[in-house]
Amino acid sequence: MDQKDIHNLKHRFPEEAKLLPLEYLDEEDKILAEKCINQEEFTDEELKKLKLLLVNYRPYFKEYNIVEKNIEENLKIVKTSDQLLNLLNNPNRFRIDMKYTIDGQKYLFKLKINPLEDKDYISLIDNQTRVFKDLTQSEKKIFAKSQLNQKLTPEEEKMQKHIQDKINELYLDSSKNAEQITEIIAKSVDFVDDPEKTYEEKLAFWMQIDLQHRVNLFYKIKEILNIGNELEDDLFPSIR
Repeated sequence: MDQKDIHNLKHRFPEEAKLLPLEYLDEEDKILAEKCINQEEFTDEELKKLKLLLVNYRPYFKEYNIVEKNIEENLKIVKTSDQLLNLLNNPNRFRIDMKYTIDGQKYLFKLKINPLEDKDYISLIDNQTRVFKDLTQSEKKIFAKSQLNQKLTPEEEKMQKHIQDKINELYLDSSKNAEQITEIIAKSVDFVDDPEKTYEEKLAFWMQIDLQHRVNLFYKIKEILNIGNELEDDLFPSIR
């Protein structure tokens, strides 16, 4: 083993191995990657296989860096409280239209979103945290890439499906979760010209709307009220 390989095994290769989707590798590649991360001894044959594995994944590592760069470039800086309040109080943020079809006829629902009470907001954050806190670093990268609508490789699509399955298990797989979704909608969504209605009246109305539209509306509410899928390291970047 030459000095360059020794240096790479100590410095470069472990950092690259940490970006590998370990849970999606075959068993032999996973063992090699974990040995590399733990900086264990390698035979010449193992090193040859490890180098081939990393070569195959390096194009994806570069794409991950592009994703992070795009996220940074899309950030707008806010330095005063007045700037923030102007953004938060823009009424256009809380208006949405939703298409709905009844007996083949398409209708457009004119809706407005109301702020959630703190306890409902916290409930959504808690549910979301349960999903995203356990994502691996590679899953975080793939999720960010999918959020930017960038093309995924077949292997990345498999990873993204795995992430989405976790979300679906939390929000869609039980009547309790469907009930929670409907309650959030009833508390936060009104038609723009509706007379004032009680929560019970609005809940009874939304229960008559099919679940798929309720789910889609639920995710739109989360987006508008800024209950997004940001992870802690995304929310608090390095100081600039």
